[in-house]
Amino acid sequence: MRLKPLLRRSCAAIFLLSPSALAQSVDDDTIIVIGGRIPALAEDVTSATSLVDEDDIALRGGLTLADTLRSVPGMAVSRSGATGGLTDLRVRGSEANHVLVLMDGIEASVPLTGGYDFAHAPGFGVERVEVLRGEQSALWGSDAIGGVINIRTAGSTGEERAQGRFEAGSFGTLFAGVSASGRQGRFSGGVSASHLQTDGIDVSGLGGEKDAYQRFFVSGTGTARLAEGESIQWAARFADFESEFDSDSDFNGLLDNTNQHSAGQQFAAGAQLTFRRFGLRHDLALNTSRDELANFTGAAFTGETAASRWQAFYQPTFNWQTGSIGHQLTGLVEFEREEFESFAGAGAGSNQSRQTGNTAAAFDYRLVRGPLRVSASIRQDWNDRFDDAATWRLGTAWHFERLGGHVRASVGEGVKNPGIYELFGFFPGVFTGNPGLTPERSRGWEIGWDQGFGPDARLSITWFEANLEDEIFTDFSVSPATARNRATGSHRAGLELDGEADITGQLSISGSATFLQSEENGVPELRRPEFTGSLALNWQSADGRWQAGFAADHTGVQLDTDFGSFSTVTLPAYTLLSARLAWQLSPAAQIYLRGTNLSDEERVDVFGYASEGRGLFVGLRLGR
Repeated sequence: MRLKPLLRRSCAAIFLLSPSALAQSVDDDTIIVIGGRIPALAEDVTSATSLVDEDDIALRGGLTLADTLRSVPGMAVSRSGATGGLTDLRVRGSEANHVLVLMDGIEASVPLTGGYDFAHAPGFGVERVEVLRGEQSALWGSDAIGGVINIRTAGSTGEERAQGRFEAGSFGTLFAGVSASGRQGRFSGGVSASHLQTDGIDVSGLGGEKDAYQRFFVSGTGTARLAEGESIQWAARFADFESEFDSDSDFNGLLDNTNQHSAGQQFAAGAQLTFRRFGLRHDLALNTSRDELANFTGAAFTGETAASRWQAFYQPTFNWQTGSIGHQLTGLVEFEREEFESFAGAGAGSNQSRQTGNTAAAFDYRLVRGPLRVSASIRQDWNDRFDDAATWRLGTAWHFERLGGHVRASVGEGVKNPGIYELFGFFPGVFTGNPGLTPERSRGWEIGWDQGFGPDARLSITWFEANLEDEIFTDFSVSPATARNRATGSHRAGLELDGEADITGQLSISGSATFLQSEENGVPELRRPEFTGSLALNWQSADGRWQAGFAADHTGVQLDTDFGSFSTVTLPAYTLLSARLAWQLSPAAQIYLRGTNLSDEERVDVFGYASEGRGLFVGLRLGR
């Protein structure tokens, strides 16, 4: 592990980036829904946390969420080509399926792979995104090795508003979206719906036909307050999408014009009852989701998959006080079942139906005593297909009121259960699953300092390290290829900086920087840039009629694989420049012009895929 060069560059960055040049810090009085099994104040969370709000999303476009999340420290985005292409997010050097993604508290990760394709995550209708970094399996179970992302849609934050947005521009892009949220008596909630279509580009880069994409997304949330501290909450979402793509038909490592497309649907719904009895808070929840995907070459059907998940939990919480010490103990009993089906035509060898089940029990303890915060979590998972797993996490924080800052530290373990495709996937002559896989396991720690500089500036610095064992990989040295657990380990370490500041009443600045070393058995891992950084400026005129914003998101040099020769290739660094200029026609109407990749830089996240060049878009935003 080459830690000395990393430490030198990290320390230099601390001095070069002043507190007013950094972003994404969190106010202490902010509620973090995923901060514990019970929503917690930001000042009580002992892990590194970031928030993305609607202003961040609007500055970088807002049609898809992934580009906005580039601004989050520790986050790396890999997109296979243009809009609609497979989009993975890696946190702190983790694999893409090591990040648990929730949408309004319901798992969005697809049971087939355990990951979530952010190509289908809209930016419009999203009120806030919470990111909790580090091993979080003791709180949230499998997949939460790199962290947890919770996307909160219209109505989930309780704001009263209504808006519409219409946009057109480069690549034949058309977008329309409407959302509304509010409250009436004991009831509150919201709904949003949007449609995006784009002609796209030829992702093979051969000058052939363009690969188009379209997506319809609708979501709704609601809360009915029954009595003091008692409520019923629900959420639902539906996505319908169609994406054209090219593939490597001659297996030379480069894409060909293959005229393929996929059509998919995603559905999820859940409800949670909260009530108080016998001095305890009780939470009962039931969630379900289903993901369907069909593939075609031209008009010919080539296969389809369907995966579903059922999840239920009961969660009692007891709060008590001993002198000046506040305590909170939350228990958890959770049941989960995942089912998978594949069909490629009558009699096809890949046709199958599989299922897995998991039962878990956990405890989450929180202590507050003056400036001291302590958290401790432990969880046991019982799986019906592979090894059972125990995970834990300890954290502490101390607030220095006179300094306006606090130190935090945590250590814990995370696990990632094998995905259904890794266990049972089958593609004749190409890939076969491995039912003998064991869960991946990561142990990591972090220490950080969060500093306020008056009411208008904040800075956060976090150092982290983690070791991953039993990593699941695809072994191409055998035919057909199969999934295996590595005998060697992976080590990840890095430094995250982020913050924000109001320079004047009209100008603000924010940014982040991440320095990362991620190696497997001493060899740098693929698609993990050693440096990522973001910088954003926002300005508005004194009368509020004009608004302008600028963002720069940098991804450093990273490695990838040329699957034609199975050799390692280097992907060059790139910087995406975005800007937005808006004119407030009236209190309820705004017209804007925005640009993406303004320097027309060639961006390669995945070897062999072409990317979109400069884009210009004009839009109308209605509502308050």
